[in-house]
Amino acid sequence: WAFLLFSREFLRPAGTASPRILRRRNFDTRKRAARSGPAAGLEIVDRLIAGPTLKNYQLLPSVRGDLLAKLGRAAEARAEFERAAALARNERQRKLLLERARTCVGDVNQPA
Repeated sequence: WAFLLFSREFLRPAGTASPRILRRRNFDTRKRAARSGPAAGLEIVDRLIAGPTLKNYQLLPSVRGDLLAKLGRAAEARAEFERAAALARNERQRKLLLERARTCVGDVNQPA
């Protein structure tokens, strides 16, 4: 799996990802996070968002929000879910993401 993730992330020419590849990469990121922990998944998502191809890809902010929530970074997670809601393509998706944003309370990494 490590080689597969590496090859998909780094050996592909920039700007050539198809929607099918993007969905697969989203799935791979979640799978890696489940196996290696949310910090490893967040590292991949941050690299994907930094590139021009996926900057406005609607699913990445929700994945990032989920990983941040698992790391106890509620304020950042809330912002990502709100960003994902703004990029959502339909009202049902938007409502779900905004509800998820509302549930992000209590940042573990912030002093009380």
